[in-house]
Amino acid sequence: MLRLLADENIPFPVVDGLRRRGIDILIAQHIGLDETDDGEILTYAREHQQVVYTNDADFVRLANSGMPHAGILYHPQRKYSFGEAVRQVELACDVYSMEGMVNRLEFL
Repeated sequence: MLRLLADENIPFPVVDGLRRRGIDILIAQHIGLDETDDGEILTYAREHQQVVYTNDADFVRLANSGMPHAGILYHPQRKYSFGEAVRQVELACDVYSMEGMVNRLEFL
């Protein structure tokens, strides 16, 4: 199962829904990464073997630039309701392994 690090743009109801489904997810702000550069968040997540879950397109640009990472789950803002976002992320957590997500950018 994937271990996730949600950036500051992911709404708390989505994080809460994922936790209720048993998904291992931390929130960047809760571990002192609020207002941290996106590149530093990717580095932290890689060092702690966490996939970044975000709707911030800056992470897509960083991944496309070749910056190494432990994986990124991305969906555009407001594309899904909270419930649908939870279902999409839960499905990704069921399908992908941590090893399979290394340097992978997955669009939800």
